[in-house]
Amino acid sequence: MAQKWHPDNYQNDENMKKIAEKKFIDIAAAKEVLTDEEKRKQFDNGEDPLDPESGKGGMPNFHHFHSFHGSPFQFKFHFN
Repeated sequence: MAQKWHPDNYQNDENMKKIAEKKFIDIAAAKEVLTDEEKRKQFDNGEDPLDPESGKGGMPNFHHFHSFHGSPFQFKFHFN
């Protein structure tokens, strides 16, 4: 798949090159996970081993606040 979607294969088609770049990055990420035993275990357990916020204590997860007034942040912008 990496050979098929390598961006260099689409030098003459800018739209396809952008698509190929995205696919190539996804393919590289999949290879990184599948070839690393620890990352593969995390993936098999339903975790995203490439997400820096995935259970590593990074930024807090505010997804559960969205049902509370639509946003976890309560501020307003005032323009003069």
